[in-house]
Amino acid sequence: MPNPFAHLYVHIPFCVAKCAYCAFYSEPAEERRAERFLAALEREIEAVAGRLAPQTIYIGGGTPTSLTAEQLERLLTHLRACIPNLESRVTSRDFEWTVETNPATLTSEKARLLRLLGVNRVSVGAQALDDALLERLGRVHTVAMIHETVETLRTAGFENLNLDFIFAIPGQTVAQWGQTLRRAIAMRPQHLSTYELTYEDDTPLLRRLEEEGAARTDEETTLAMYELLLAVTAEGGFAQYEVSNFALPGRECRHNLNYWRGGEYVGIGPSASGLVDGWRYKNVSNSDAYIQRIEHGQAPVECAERLTPRARAGELAAFALRMNEGIAAAAFERQTGFELDQLWARELADLTAQGLIEWDGERLRLTARGRLIADRVAESFIIVDKTEVGSHHPAYGH
Repeated sequence: MPNPFAHLYVHIPFCVAKCAYCAFYSEPAEERRAERFLAALEREIEAVAGRLAPQTIYIGGGTPTSLTAEQLERLLTHLRACIPNLESRVTSRDFEWTVETNPATLTSEKARLLRLLGVNRVSVGAQALDDALLERLGRVHTVAMIHETVETLRTAGFENLNLDFIFAIPGQTVAQWGQTLRRAIAMRPQHLSTYELTYEDDTPLLRRLEEEGAARTDEETTLAMYELLLAVTAEGGFAQYEVSNFALPGRECRHNLNYWRGGEYVGIGPSASGLVDGWRYKNVSNSDAYIQRIEHGQAPVECAERLTPRARAGELAAFALRMNEGIAAAAFERQTGFELDQLWARELADLTAQGLIEWDGERLRLTARGRLIADRVAESFIIVDKTEVGSHHPAYGH
C-alpha cells in the first residue's frame, strides 16, 4: 500500500479582479463557470482522496472566498465526505486547515460557514494599510474593509489569523512601512507574511511604471524596510521563522513548513503543483483545459518530472535554507543521502567568506545579511541535473 500524503493544496483560480502586480493564474469568478469548475475539482479530489491522510489542507488562489457561500459549502463538504477520517481529523489540535481570503470577498455568512465546516486558519490578503498604496497595487478593498474582515473572522470564532503584506511599493516610505507594521500588530494576528514587491513581466503595475517613468524602490530603502520589519515584529512578540514569515509562539504555518522542509504534498486544481513519490508535477494553468481534461477522463497534468537524487537534494537545500533553523547536516544526509560539503564545498567556503551563511560542519544557516538576499544565496545550491519526464498524475497513477 503506497504511503498516504499528509498535506493537500487546493487551487481556486477565481478573483474579483486581477491585482496590478499579480502574475499568478487567476480569472474572474462567473457562477456558471465556477459550477462546472467545481464539478471537475470534485472529480480530481475523488481521484486522489484514497491516498490522503491530511495533517494540513491549504485552499489558495486566486481568491477562494470569491466563490459564493453555497459553492464554498459544496467544496468543503465534498472534501469532508471524500477524504478518509477527515471528519475526525478536523477536531484535532494538530490539524491545520487554511483558506485564503481578500477583504472584498468575505461575508459574515462565509466566515461562519468556513469555521463550521472545519477551517481553523484564515490568511487575509491585506497587502497595505494605506488606501493610496492599495489603489496603486490594484486592490479592490480599502483599509476599513481589512479591519472589518478581521472583526468578522474573530466573531465567527477564528483564533488563528495571518495577515499578508507587501513592502517596497513604489512611493512607499520607510516611515509608512513602520506605521503599517505597528498597526497590523495592533490588530492581533497570530502570523504575518511580508513580501518585497516583485515586478513580474506583463503585469499592469510594471506597464504603468514604465509609462509614468516612475522609479522602483531602491535597494537601500528596501533593505531599510526589511531591517525595520525584523525590529518591529520582534518588539511585537513575533519570531521570524522563515525569511518572509513571522509568528507568535506555536503559530507557524505547518503547511508551508512542509514545503520548506522538503516534504511531499498533493496539489489539485488548475496550475496547482505537487510532489508525490519523488515526482514533481504541475496541472494545466487554464481552467477550461483543466475542466475539459477531467470531463474526458484524462489527468489534468501539464508536466511531470522525477528529480534525480542530486537535483532533489539541491532543491531541498535551497528551500530549507530560508528557515531560521537552517539545515542540520545529519538530518540532511539522512533525508538525501548526501553530505552538504560533499555537494557544495566551494559554495560553503565562498558564502561563509562573504558573511552570507554560518556553517560549522553541523548546521547551515543564513546570516542576517544573507537573509536580505536569500534568493540569491539559494541559487548557489540549485543543481541542474537530467530528470525523468512524464505526463501522468503520480497521485493517482493516470
